[in-house]
Amino acid sequence: MKSQHALNIMLGLYIFIFLSYLFGPLIVMSITAFNSAEFPAITPWECFSWRWFQEGKIAYDGQHLAGLSTDWRLHDGLVKSLIIGIGVVILSVPIGMAASIVLTQVHSRLRTIFYSISIMPVLFPGVIIGISTVVLWDRIATIGGEGFISDIGRNGIFLTVLGQTCFISTYCFLIFVARLQRFDQTQEEAALDLGASQTQVFFKILIPYLMPAIASSAVIAFLASFENYNTTVFSILSEQTLTTVIASKVRLGISPAISALALVIIALTLVAAIIYEILRRREDRKKKEKQDQLIYEETKDSRLKKEKKKSFRIPRSIYVILFVLIIGIFGFNQLVKNGLYGPECVEAAETEKKSKFSDQLKLLQKNADTVDEKSLKGGELGGNKDYSDIFGDSNLFKDFGGFDNKEED
Repeated sequence: MKSQHALNIMLGLYIFIFLSYLFGPLIVMSITAFNSAEFPAITPWECFSWRWFQEGKIAYDGQHLAGLSTDWRLHDGLVKSLIIGIGVVILSVPIGMAASIVLTQVHSRLRTIFYSISIMPVLFPGVIIGISTVVLWDRIATIGGEGFISDIGRNGIFLTVLGQTCFISTYCFLIFVARLQRFDQTQEEAALDLGASQTQVFFKILIPYLMPAIASSAVIAFLASFENYNTTVFSILSEQTLTTVIASKVRLGISPAISALALVIIALTLVAAIIYEILRRREDRKKKEKQDQLIYEETKDSRLKKEKKKSFRIPRSIYVILFVLIIGIFGFNQLVKNGLYGPECVEAAETEKKSKFSDQLKLLQKNADTVDEKSLKGGELGGNKDYSDIFGDSNLFKDFGGFDNKEED
């Protein structure tokens, strides 16, 4: 009994650590989207603000730190990512479905070889696929000369769609193969014996059976295309997708607008997942009720007869939503009480930072003038003089993300 109790504790601890590792970074990034600071951080917390979902702010040097609604590079990258994702779905799903159908028709001796060749693109690095796609179509565009072939051969969106389709179609192929393994081919044989043509069998029997696989492969193909970076960064040429825009922003310094975008994507994903789960459970419930009704009509077993109940049961999801709303309302109330929300808080934080920045600049100028005065009195400066005092306080730029001091041995 004790060993079982200890095992349950260890299992619960493992699940907690696993979920924290999995969702912790997403939660932290989502929280940083509401901090008014210029750099995404939870501590120090300045003010609860929606500025990074809106227009952003103007920095001290006059640079506009764009928010999510005003960052045109993110908007342009998002539109191109959606276009590429739709193009990849249009190509990958038919290719994967056709390859899976061919796999079921070839001779058993060739099946292993054909399967190995079909999944081979997944084994290639995305960098190789991206570069080879650009090189191939550059040669085709060069041979084709000026005109339509030259234009599409050097179009980044077109090349990215082709490059991503090379390996994403393999994902679709594997999904269709898994579905076709459970297909009863006697249905096709019966339809052909009754006088149906191959085309009618394909559209009336096979396609309806493959509809769940078609939907699943389309979703997976779109998501794989939307988040792809390795292949895209080489094949996109002068264009930019959402992933390449975010990567370039990270190299220059992470903006809270990226946290805001991440929160929006997470929210949309959760909403889509909840809607899908509700529809799936409703469909499963309808199928079970229909099956029980058919069995009842055949057996007249009263235990299978569903009597209509007048009692109303509140779904469990409602309790979860209410709990989250209560926590959110309580947390927002605490922010208001502590003066961490509102334009007054943001204005006070900006004034304090400007004042501190101005004082440190004055201190820097004063130390520089002192060194100049000493150099004029003592003649030429020595070649091995320590100038570390020109910056005064060693933590002068600590709050502004620069000049990390490292002690040398």
